[in-house]
Amino acid sequence: METTIIINTDSITPEFIEGIQKLYPHKTVEISIQPADETDYILSNPVYAQVLQDRIAEYEAKKQVINVDSKG
Repeated sequence: METTIIINTDSITPEFIEGIQKLYPHKTVEISIQPADETDYILSNPVYAQVLQDRIAEYEAKKQVINVDSKG
């Protein structure tokens, strides 16, 4: 069995480690740590993906140059 866990390091507690030990009792496991690509996580959820697409569309629709007169 393979399990991928995406977790913020602030949430890694002794109870979390105990949970892993319960999932894989008396087993040798391989744990790989790397920063998660949050874009993949967002895009894997259709609701989050739609929100992201909507925000990108809003940003692109509002492309305009704003001139600031610093002499004012």
